[in-house]
Amino acid sequence: MAVKGKRVVRAQLVTRGSPEEQAFDQQFWRECGPEARFAAMWEMVGEAQRMRGGDGTQPRLQRSVQRVLRRMR
Repeated sequence: MAVKGKRVVRAQLVTRGSPEEQAFDQQFWRECGPEARFAAMWEMVGEAQRMRGGDGTQPRLQRSVQRVLRRMR
């Protein structure tokens, strides 16, 4: 992942699902900082949109319109 031209690369052999894996992930993201975490999250939003058939450019908010009528007594 690159943020402002800085690339962070870390490697460690861990067993999948082990406490060491979770600790490695937590330390990695803590060291990356908030800008890198936000960039990674935004990249995942685009990937999820492409998986749903979108073009991955600009996600849109869901828009629901509903009309509520007051019952007359």
